[in-house]
Amino acid sequence: MPVIPRRPAAQAALVLAAAWALAGCTLGPDYRRPALDLPAHHAAAAPEPAPAARQALDTAWWSGFADPALDTLVQDVLANNPDLRIAAHRVEQLDAFLQVSRAAGQPQVGYEGQRTRDTLSENRQVPLSRGTEPVDNNYTVSGSIRWELDLWGKLRRADEAAFANLMAGQEGRRALEMAMVAKAASGYLRLLSMDRELELLRRSVQVEADTLALAQSRFANGGSSELPVLHARSQWQQRAAEVPAKEAEIQALENALGALAGRNPGPLARGTLDALKLPPVPAGLPAELIAQRPDLREREQVLVAANARIGVAEAQFYPTIGLTSSSGFASAELGRLDELRSNFGSFGLHFFGPVFSGGRLGGQVREAEALQRQAAVDFVRSVQVALHEVQDALVARQKIELQAGLRDDNVAVLERQRQVALRRWELGRDDYFQVLEAERALASGLQLQNQTRHARADALVALYKALGGGWSLPDPSAATAQTTTSPR
Repeated sequence: MPVIPRRPAAQAALVLAAAWALAGCTLGPDYRRPALDLPAHHAAAAPEPAPAARQALDTAWWSGFADPALDTLVQDVLANNPDLRIAAHRVEQLDAFLQVSRAAGQPQVGYEGQRTRDTLSENRQVPLSRGTEPVDNNYTVSGSIRWELDLWGKLRRADEAAFANLMAGQEGRRALEMAMVAKAASGYLRLLSMDRELELLRRSVQVEADTLALAQSRFANGGSSELPVLHARSQWQQRAAEVPAKEAEIQALENALGALAGRNPGPLARGTLDALKLPPVPAGLPAELIAQRPDLREREQVLVAANARIGVAEAQFYPTIGLTSSSGFASAELGRLDELRSNFGSFGLHFFGPVFSGGRLGGQVREAEALQRQAAVDFVRSVQVALHEVQDALVARQKIELQAGLRDDNVAVLERQRQVALRRWELGRDDYFQVLEAERALASGLQLQNQTRHARADALVALYKALGGGWSLPDPSAATAQTTTSPR
C-alpha cells in the first residue's frame, strides 16, 4: 500500500497535539513552605484575649492615637514620600517584566516589507547569461509566526518566578510604607515630647531666675556673701542656654518630618503628648499574627522565585522546540506583487539543544539550588527575628506601663512636697530656698514623667511595627471563625 504523504497542515496538527500532550511536564520542584515552629501565643501575652479588646487596627493603626495632626502627617507621607514613590515605580517595573515573561510563551507574529535594487557585475569570472539584466528590482511583503513550545515548563517556571518577584516587590513596598509610617509616627511623638521638654525647661529657667533674684536680695541686704549670687547666676545661665539649643532641635525635627512627608521646610501642626489616646493592647495575641508582616511575605516570595528558577535551570538540559511559519509576496515588478504566482511561504519545526557544555548547565542548576536554600534559611530566620521583635515589644510595653505608674506617683509626691514647702514658707517656718528646691525636684520629676510617657506611646508604635500593622483577633463565638494561617 503506497504511503500517502502528509500535508503540512496535518503535520502541524500532529506537532500541536504532541505539544499539548507534553504541556503538563514541568521540571523543577514545586514550592513547599519550610516548616515553621511557631508558639500558640506570645509569651508576654495572656492565654485568652479580653472580649472588650477584640478590635482590628490593621491598616490605619496610627488613628488609634486619635490625633488629627498625626493622621494628616501619615497621609502626606504615604502620598508624597519620594522613597515610596520610587518603590511604587519599582512595582510597575516588575509588573511590566511579568508581562514580558508571559509573552515569551505566546506566538510571536511579525511582518516585513522591503524594496531592493541589486546591481550585478558584468565583469565576473563567470559572465552573466545572455539576456540577464545587470540591474534587478525586488519587492517583498511577508509575515511570520514563531512559537516556542514550552514542553518542559521552562517558560512556566520563568513566569512563576516573575510573578513571585512582582509579589515580593509589592510586599517590599508595603514593608517600606510601614517603616516610613512608623518613622513618621515615632518622630511625631518625639516632637510632642520635645515640646513638653521645652515647656518644662522654660519653667526651670524661671525657677533659676527666682533663685537668682532671691540671692541678690539677700546679698543686697547683707544677709549673705556674693558667692550664692554667683552660683545662682551660673545655674540660671546654664539652664537658659539650653533653651535655644532645644528650640533648634525642635525645628530640625520639624524639617525632618516635613521632608519625610515631601513638604518644604516649615513649622508642623501638632497636638500635645498628654492629649494622645493610647489604645489598649488585647491579651492573648496569637503568634500567627506575624503572618501579616509584609517583610516576611516579601522574603517568602523571594523564596518562591528562587524555587521556580531551579526548573528554569533544569530545562536548559532539554531541547528548545518551536514552530516557525512565514508567508508573503515577492516580485521584481511592483505591479505584479499581489498576483498569486508571487506568493511564497514556509512552515517548519525547529529544535536545538545542548550536547556538551563543559559543566556549565550543571553549574547553573547547582547555583539555582544553592540560592533557593539560602532564601529558605533567610525566610525561616526572618520569622524567628519577627517573633523576637514582637516579644521584645510586648515586654517593653509591659515594663514601661509599670514605670509610667511609678513616675506618675512620684510626680504626685513631688507636687505635695512643693505644696508643703510653700505652706511652710508662708507660715515663716522655712525660707524661700526650700520652695525653690522643691520646684527643682518637681521639674526634674516632670521631665522624667514626660520621657516615660513618650516611651510609652513609642512602645505602641514599635509593637504595631513588629506585628505588621496591628492585630485582628477572631471571635471564638462566631461560627464562621477562621483560623489564622502561618506567615505567608
